[in-house]
Amino acid sequence: MSSLMDIKLTKLGAFVLDLSDQVLYRDASEVAIEPKVMALLLYLYENKDRYVSIEELHQQVWSDRVVSDTAVRSAVKKLRLILGDNDIANARYVKSVSKRGYKLICEIEPVDALEAAAHPTKEANVATLPAEGLDSGTVGVSNDVSEALINETDKQPPRLEKSSGLAYKLLMFLVIFLSAIIGWTKYDVITKYVLDSQLANVGDLEPLTGFNGEKHDLSVSLDGRYVAFSGRTSIEEDRQVYLLDRQNNKIRQLTYHANNAARVQFAQNDKVIIYSDLSGGKTSVQLLPLTLSEPESGRVTLVEGVVAVGDPSRGRHASELLLPMLVDLESEMTLYALDLHTREYLRMLAPSDASEILYDVSLSPDKQKLALIKKIKGQFHILLFDLATKEETLIYSTKHKLYGVEWKNNTSLLVMAAGAFFQVDTLTGEQIRLIEDGDVVLRSFDTHDGADVVLLQKEFSRAKRLYIEHQLVPQLEVQQIINTAPQVVAMLYDELSDEHRWVMHLKDGITTIGRMTMSNREMDSYYSSDENVELLDVSYQAGGILFKEGPKLAFYSFEHRQVSYITSSMETSSDAAFSADGSAIYYGVNVAGEWEIQSYDIGSKISSLLLSGYRSIRPAGTGYIVAEPIDAQLFYLPTLTGPARALNHPIDFRYISRWYVRGEHIIWTAFDERNTYLHKLNWQTDSHLVYEERFFALYPTIAADISGDKVLSLSVQLNDTSIATIKIDH
Repeated sequence: MSSLMDIKLTKLGAFVLDLSDQVLYRDASEVAIEPKVMALLLYLYENKDRYVSIEELHQQVWSDRVVSDTAVRSAVKKLRLILGDNDIANARYVKSVSKRGYKLICEIEPVDALEAAAHPTKEANVATLPAEGLDSGTVGVSNDVSEALINETDKQPPRLEKSSGLAYKLLMFLVIFLSAIIGWTKYDVITKYVLDSQLANVGDLEPLTGFNGEKHDLSVSLDGRYVAFSGRTSIEEDRQVYLLDRQNNKIRQLTYHANNAARVQFAQNDKVIIYSDLSGGKTSVQLLPLTLSEPESGRVTLVEGVVAVGDPSRGRHASELLLPMLVDLESEMTLYALDLHTREYLRMLAPSDASEILYDVSLSPDKQKLALIKKIKGQFHILLFDLATKEETLIYSTKHKLYGVEWKNNTSLLVMAAGAFFQVDTLTGEQIRLIEDGDVVLRSFDTHDGADVVLLQKEFSRAKRLYIEHQLVPQLEVQQIINTAPQVVAMLYDELSDEHRWVMHLKDGITTIGRMTMSNREMDSYYSSDENVELLDVSYQAGGILFKEGPKLAFYSFEHRQVSYITSSMETSSDAAFSADGSAIYYGVNVAGEWEIQSYDIGSKISSLLLSGYRSIRPAGTGYIVAEPIDAQLFYLPTLTGPARALNHPIDFRYISRWYVRGEHIIWTAFDERNTYLHKLNWQTDSHLVYEERFFALYPTIAADISGDKVLSLSVQLNDTSIATIKIDH
């Protein structure tokens, strides 16, 4: 039996499978495939010399959860559709035999490289947006996070002017006329030309408000007259809920005492507005009755004490709300149906993968299907969930940020991504670009009828920012302010030189890690990637740079000038740190639902189990500081086999938080999107300091110097936002 590590590329009939990155290609083009279907294909490949029973697939491919035989057969069906293996009686790829199982029967042989076909074939379920529409974006945990990190995109080609409604009708008449003359075989080509000519630019949007203050999370009433949103006018304010009347263009403030209002949504036939609020690290869901002159006086708490909620959506009836929600730290982000009368919420859709994050949901007009935005192992996916059959269908995949999805009608979706707003046909996968967003300033949208689209437009792609160095004394003191270009989105100390900093630079969709000279801001580049990159650490003792590229943990060697990948794109890993002597990298990885710490030997490039039951680790003196997987509680281990001493403090595992061990101190950040909390704990004496600053004034992605006396943090200004609208004529 061949191992997945033996061969990088292997031919499967007309396809090529990249075993290291676990990507399927056809004619050198990547084929969209769901993670579980890919896992199924990989297992069939590993066992290609025999039939694999359905019971074995349950045990090996679906070991992380219990599913029905129907779910397994559904995955096999999806795989056959992707491979074009439609005739089961004369299977060409996946053969099934009753009571024996499934077997991969296509031609299988190693290949050296991908080869593009002279006439590329359009695969079913493959949806590829033109490169200029999705050329940048940064993964984040919230709108606030993505706002602080989002990079500029490539410049778009000269835009086509948006035609007027009359011109559009004339063009469509011309299509019909020409089609009758030329023949219906040319119809699709001409239609595509006409649709492309409708491409609008951000400058074509009709403003409903100016750029006064920060705005988030809009919702449009059923008749299109009202727009609800959350926002604030300064960084020191708390976000409140507002209502814009499009008829007179007046804005009314609905709340005055919210802590951090977000996730607004009209409900109950527009008689109420639902919003989330954050207080004390816990999230609640609130209801505002619009029938009262002072809606906040009649506020009702629907849900309280949960960890987080996502973007809500209208439900199957007027008093139902579809709500992605993380109830506690031991659960995953799950879709619930919330009844506004009884205040009860029932689980509607659970995650199918440990790394899966549900970002957005929208119910089709006929109430038969859900459109979902999910992030799975660093990739963003748009999927359809059939409420009757309970089956998911992949519509679109990208490594770039997706901001939202709404139904245009029962067969078409409107999608906002970093740098593009486009329409997707759910039956054919065909896409039409609608708005060109070269500066990446569009962040959110909603529509009441699929044609009248309301959008939030930032003034800048990225808000103005500075790097601030703080001295960790009892009262946090500013040591220096470092002004850099907006493209510098991460900064670490250089352990050998105070005249240099290690930085992460994003421009034109390319992330570059380099060493910057502070006197002239010139940078020596070491590694560049078009993937989403997270800079973790740099060690001269270890001889390289530690970072994440997408979901993969990676190490760049100064000596060899090349990158080694420590984990694959299919693994779920946590952060990582160098060992005390610099010979190894410690990292957490989720294996079959359980977390463990592994040690990667930099010299041999081999990983081995270091410690079970923990998610994150740092060397501390002759021992270790470790964090538990669920509640992130810290412990001190004098040895790997000795008893653990509880330190009685949790850290924060979320993407933008950081933690360091510097001598006798542990330094870490936590946040609630209202404030950032900077902690300094002496793990020997238990003395503890905590500093509190506004979220954007002290961004949680800090860097600590080698002594543990100073930290570098990003400070971001508000990005003023306007509300705009556009009509989609097609």
